[in-house]
Amino acid sequence: MLTNGNIITMDGRESRAQAMAVENGRILRVGSNQDMADLAEAGWPVTDLEGRTVLPGFIDTHQHLGLTGQVLNGIDFQGTKSLQTVFDKVGETAQSAAPGAWVLGYTLNDFSLKEKRMPLKEELDAVCADHPVMIVHSSWHMCALNSLALEILSPPADLPGMDLKPDGEPTGVVRDPGAPDFIFPAVSSRTPEEVKLTSFRKACEAALKQGITTLHCLEGGGFGPGDTRIVHDNLDKLPVNVVLWNQVMDVDETVGMGLTRIGGCICADGAIDAYTAALFEPYCDQPGNCGTLNFTQEEMDEFVLNSHKAGLQVAVHCETDKAIEQVLSAMEKAIAAFPRDDHRHRIEHCEIPTRDQVERMGRAKILAGMQPAFIHYLVDMEDYEKRFGWDRLRWMHPYRTMLDNGVIMTGGSDCPVTPHGPLVGIQTAVLHPIKEERLTPMEAIRMFTVDAAYSAFDEANRGSIEPDKIADLVILSADPTEVPPESIREIKIVKTIVEGKPVEDPRDGPAA
Repeated sequence: MLTNGNIITMDGRESRAQAMAVENGRILRVGSNQDMADLAEAGWPVTDLEGRTVLPGFIDTHQHLGLTGQVLNGIDFQGTKSLQTVFDKVGETAQSAAPGAWVLGYTLNDFSLKEKRMPLKEELDAVCADHPVMIVHSSWHMCALNSLALEILSPPADLPGMDLKPDGEPTGVVRDPGAPDFIFPAVSSRTPEEVKLTSFRKACEAALKQGITTLHCLEGGGFGPGDTRIVHDNLDKLPVNVVLWNQVMDVDETVGMGLTRIGGCICADGAIDAYTAALFEPYCDQPGNCGTLNFTQEEMDEFVLNSHKAGLQVAVHCETDKAIEQVLSAMEKAIAAFPRDDHRHRIEHCEIPTRDQVERMGRAKILAGMQPAFIHYLVDMEDYEKRFGWDRLRWMHPYRTMLDNGVIMTGGSDCPVTPHGPLVGIQTAVLHPIKEERLTPMEAIRMFTVDAAYSAFDEANRGSIEPDKIADLVILSADPTEVPPESIREIKIVKTIVEGKPVEDPRDGPAA
């Protein structure tokens, strides 16, 4: 039993409770301390919450277990301000690396560097010539390689997205589509399965420390060939509930594995930070550039239709309006041809849609897989206005508009693009830089609990604190609906509980 608490049930009625009882991993009873009196008399163990807040365990609906594990085992460049820091860390890591081992770095944002660019191969060679080096951009749509890495991977001379010098020699920087389609799979395929499995578990443990009890794992495809099968075959070895997405366009493979969902970061376009997110009109600061569509309309139509006909739930990465239009149109056509009311298809990221697209998503019951933490970690509003102009930027992450149009939103991190941390996402949604799009704390919490469970057809088991549901819980040091919005992310994770069992060694510090 848990008693003397502030239990926010997320049951749709904004109900709160003081106490609850858990039996065999499921919630037996929710109510007042008095409602548990007979259980106390029967000798049930009691935990006094001392007024702390309890929420359903957080659900991260868009993250990559394989990529997160890689980052945890590599150099983390988040927050780096200069290329010299990059070179220092690469050189230091190379000194202790085993012969022939790759030196891998992640989460480098060139716009945060004073040089405003990625490192070049000659610069990386100067600090690390004897080990292959790959540094991945924070968007995971661009990377930088040294000469030895280029030699080992042998990308074709005409690889799309590979930056070239005037003489045709590679600079070492590779963008969309070459980075996710060629470079990342080639590096991933050189990683032994046992190393991957260890890193998967490490990623799960990092999520647990943020109060996350369910991870939507978008695996396989170019970012990690074969990783879906590894996760699928080892679900019992992972300490969280896993919702597995096969990040491929192979319907037969997905159905053959017994999976019910396909997609994730199947990238209809690229990334805003790499200027490859696809737009109807050019970037304001790059007048000749409308970004990149990675598929024809016919290819996307065929993929979505075949997946829909097979009864699969579909999710596709679309950052901006032109890509959103391609995928939304494909989904609308598939739903019209083979009506299925409860498809729960998702458009991932959906960062700058048009108002018309939001309205159509609501009518078609297409969900939006959102990552509020993008705004916290990646968005500089002044920089974004230079790229898009205010008329388009006004519709960035339009949470309130989505809710008003009946679009169910799910909350994710896209970890390792941004760290696991639902409280950061909740705070960001509440303090949206465009005031008209702000959510209330309860609305933001729904993205990471009950609506997230709904997006996986799991609302009967998870997402709220109600009798008979699985006892996935997070105990917080304060109430996110009562503290000043600016301090939501400072709330501490006191304890994470998975299927009624407390996770040991919770994070002592704030959520981010």
